[in-house]
Amino acid sequence: MAPAASAALPSSVLPGIGFAVLSYASFSTADAAVKMAGGRLSVFVVATIVAAFGLLPVLVLAQGNGGPRALVPRLWGLVLGRGALTAACALCAWKAFTLMPLADAYAILFASPILVTALSPWLLGETVGWRRWTASAVGFLGVLLMIRPDFATLGIGHALALTAALLGALSFIILRRIGPREPAAPVLLTVFLAIMLVSAPFAIATWTWPRWEELLLLATAGLLQGAGQAALVLATRHTPAAVVAPFQYSQMLWAVLFGALLFGDLPQPILFVGMALVVGSGLYTLWRETVRARVVTLGAARGEVPARAGRVTHR
Repeated sequence: MAPAASAALPSSVLPGIGFAVLSYASFSTADAAVKMAGGRLSVFVVATIVAAFGLLPVLVLAQGNGGPRALVPRLWGLVLGRGALTAACALCAWKAFTLMPLADAYAILFASPILVTALSPWLLGETVGWRRWTASAVGFLGVLLMIRPDFATLGIGHALALTAALLGALSFIILRRIGPREPAAPVLLTVFLAIMLVSAPFAIATWTWPRWEELLLLATAGLLQGAGQAALVLATRHTPAAVVAPFQYSQMLWAVLFGALLFGDLPQPILFVGMALVVGSGLYTLWRETVRARVVTLGAARGEVPARAGRVTHR
């Protein structure tokens, strides 16, 4: 980092951290709202409504960053491919939330950075040293502990969450290829549009009119999703992504809190042991990425990596 940037860093860190905390709290609250509303409705109906309301904060973000022209992608193929992957990821994750405790779903979804490490040598041509492989193995052990080592309660929800983690990892790998060539707004817009386009035909075929309280919850979830993405863009605008990224693990705490208060899912002690391993693994991998001046992984607990993460590195 240049001396001028280093001197300016302290004044920008606190606002960036504030936006990051707000962003990840918004994501977790939105997920809890989806879980509360999604039991009776099909996941396609849920996704269509959430994505429609999620577009609104993104449009506001674009208005302050160049207007409608800022929403036009430059790299159509990569942006659309990433949007399709993230749409499938969101559908799998939101369905998983309705089938299992939030904390358990998050435990699997946070395997996404581990999968990025595992796939990077083949899909990005990166060299992964023994330190990051070891950190990934520790993180994977933490995931196994959080979903219970006896595997007696594994079901379709676990399979959907794991699929979401894999799709999220592939989404981030595409975002690395996009890099600094694409602004944040069109990438975020494409994600919500892709969710709507993928979900809408199935939503029509399986349509059930939501009750007013369900609609309110899903509208709130959508607004929080969009606002959370916008806040993460703002968080990384003047603050290095390496400073922002550790706060993504605050979602685990929100998941435990919401699970206990809203759904009666009391965590077992082994959950916290696994959580410590996953967070420690993630923080070490983050430190190694920072040392090697690589793009820092920012996640939204369903593998959705906001566009700005692909543009901000800590050197």
